[in-house]
Amino acid sequence: MAKNNGVNKKILKEAFKLMRTARAMSDLFETNAAITGKYVHACSRGHEAVQVALGLQLKAQDWVAPYYRDDSILLGIGMKPHDLMLQLLAKKDDPFSGGRTYYSHPSLNRDDMPKIPHQSSATGMQAIPTTGVA
Repeated sequence: MAKNNGVNKKILKEAFKLMRTARAMSDLFETNAAITGKYVHACSRGHEAVQVALGLQLKAQDWVAPYYRDDSILLGIGMKPHDLMLQLLAKKDDPFSGGRTYYSHPSLNRDDMPKIPHQSSATGMQAIPTTGVA
């Protein structure tokens, strides 16, 4: 049996719940491919554990620039599946941009969560602003 190296059981349970939530969202997108296939969407499938672990470590004073496949990081920082769905469907209540940016391009400036700078669609472009933040 694996040793948990002192990680709090409550945190482990929360991480597992978030990983399962991310997987359930991925399954939902794939089940509804006829609808979700009309636009580009990629989920964090296969990356849930490392992304949730990262998200749970980030504090409100931190900055993060998630890539388009980083839904699990967003869940880890405290975003809810409903928040991600609002962005997916470009709804006015989307917490990232009020439905004005392309899906998986989150930006966030809330006092209670890590900051997410607005970013470009080009692959790898999240590296440039985060270099400046560092």
